Order: sequence, then structure tokens, then C-alpha cells
Amino acid sequence: MDLISTPVIAMGLLDPLYTAFGWVMRVLYDFTGNFGLVIILFTIVVRGLMIPLGIKQQKSTLKQQALQGEIANIQRMYPNDKAKQSELQMALYKKHGASPLSGCLPSILQLIIIWPIFRIIQAPLVHVMNVAGEKIESIAAFLASTTGANGQTLIDEAVQGRAVMDNMPIVGALNTHASALAEVIQRGYIQMNDLINLRFLGLDLSLRPSYNPGIIFGAETIQDYLPLLAIPILVVLTTLVQMRIMRKTTPNRKKKEEDRERERVNPARAGQTPEDKSESMMKTMNFMMPVFMLITTFSMPASMGLYWIIGNIMMILQSVLIYFFFTKKLEQAETGANDVLKLEKAQS
Repeated sequence: MDLISTPVIAMGLLDPLYTAFGWVMRVLYDFTGNFGLVIILFTIVVRGLMIPLGIKQQKSTLKQQALQGEIANIQRMYPNDKAKQSELQMALYKKHGASPLSGCLPSILQLIIIWPIFRIIQAPLVHVMNVAGEKIESIAAFLASTTGANGQTLIDEAVQGRAVMDNMPIVGALNTHASALAEVIQRGYIQMNDLINLRFLGLDLSLRPSYNPGIIFGAETIQDYLPLLAIPILVVLTTLVQMRIMRKTTPNRKKKEEDRERERVNPARAGQTPEDKSESMMKTMNFMMPVFMLITTFSMPASMGLYWIIGNIMMILQSVLIYFFFTKKLEQAETGANDVLKLEKAQS
């Protein structure tokens, strides 16, 4: 799957995000001088801004769970009328200010903002350093007609054809061929301070990780591609940890597990626990996102994988902090309120 050749989704609608994200990354690059650090700091900023949505998601989830008893009553009253069930459930959600889809809002928002991030990471010369597309095309034409020490051109025609949308091979070629860099600077195609530093912890973030043993262990490529395997490995590990932490910090997780266990032990109770639509949607997202991350990690520059890793770490921290400082307190308050209601009913 080649994500570079896919069309830009809703380009006009997302233009403000391209501009804003590119500007933030330029400020961060002027401060750090390293694109790897830019990715890390940018991801922290973006994920930090999404924390209020995470809190709102937990509130909505708790509201939905508090309504599960009433939803179960609706399902028992109209067991064969799905339309009536849906109508009454939506009225119930509206009355209490809950939404079955709000639990997926952070994931949906993440999918929206990821497209500008894709393009910016692929084309940092355009979106971060503001190099004109015409100049990038001139650089690409020069590199495609210049041979290196191995007798091959510095970039091939395919790379030249998509140079404006994918600058990473251009930056990589200029960083590794000083004479070519000097020539394009002399011709006025680019300035020295426009060239991005893509080396981070010994890794070349302009390269795409490979699963081809011939490339990973090749005599001329092992030095770059073997260490680069750390990126997809860490993407997978942090994704698995994130999914586990999110399951553990789901509101009222223990109560849900107890309800399911009672249904398993007592078949007569089967179907009495209402289906949580947001939970089923989250399960789908939890399956799709790791696959999506892994595909993009191998089909895009390593800087994209770095974004996923830092994003996963931030999500882990966010889930833990929101649970212990917010969700757990609400669960305890809800449990206390239920105990008071039970006591009042027993005394009446």
C-alpha cells in the first residue's frame, strides 16, 4: 500500500490544519534544530490538547452506563421491536445529555488530523520550511541527472515525479552528498538553513523501515536499515500496552465483567445486559488502528513511526491520569450514591 500516491482527503477543508501544524513545527524546529525532537514535541502538544476530549469521553461513558438499567427495561418491554427500542433509547440519551457515539470522538478526531500530519511528515520542505514547489522540482531534476560514486543517479524517476509531495528522499540525498548540496545551494534552489536535520538517535528518519531481509542485512544498507527496525517494533509494543491500559481504565470495567460472568453462570440472565454500542465501536477502532499504524510505519518515512510511538506513550499517560484523577472518583461517587438509594428504599 503506497500512501504517498493516495489523494489528499478534503484538502480544502484541512488547509487550516496544514498551515497551523506546519507553523508549529517550524517554530519547534527553529528551537531544537532536529526533526525527531520536533515530532516528539509536536505530538506532546497535540495529545495534550486532546486531554479535555478524553475527560468528556469518560463522562459520557459513565452517563451511558448509568442508563443501562433503563435501557434493559426498554429492551424487555419491546423485545421484538428494534425501531421502538432505538427510538426510546435515543430519547433517553437526549434527556440525560448522553451520546452513544461520543466515546469514539477522540479516535475520529485522530483520524481527521492524521492526514495533514501524513503530508507534513512526507513533505517537510514544503510545509515546514516553506520551500517553493518549483524549487523542489528543480532540485529533483538535478539529483535525477546526477550520478553518485556507485554509478547510479542520486534519485530515480519515480522519486522525482512525486518530489513535491514526498521530499524525504530529496532531503536524504542532499544530506548524504555534499557536492550535490553545494551545487543546488549555488544555483539558488535552496538555502542551507532550509535543509532539515533528519538524524535522530543514530536513525535516518527520511528512510522507510523495511521487512525485506535483503535490505535489512545488505552489506551497503545494514547500517541504516537494521537499527530502523526498532521503529516498527516499538510501534507494536506501545500499541499493545496502550490497548491493555485503556481496557484496564475503562469506566466500571469490573461491574461489566461481573454482569457478563453472571450471564454466563445463569443462562436465564442472558441478554439482560444491554449492548453498549460505544464499546463495540471502540473494539473496532482498537483493531483497526494498530493495523493502520503498522501499515503506515512500513510505507512512510520513519518519522511517521516516531509519531505513532510518542502518541501511544502519551495515550498511556493520558488514560492513567484521567482514570486516577477523574474517572475513579466519579465511579466512587456513583457507587456511594447507589448505596444511599438502596438504603433509602430499604428503610421506606
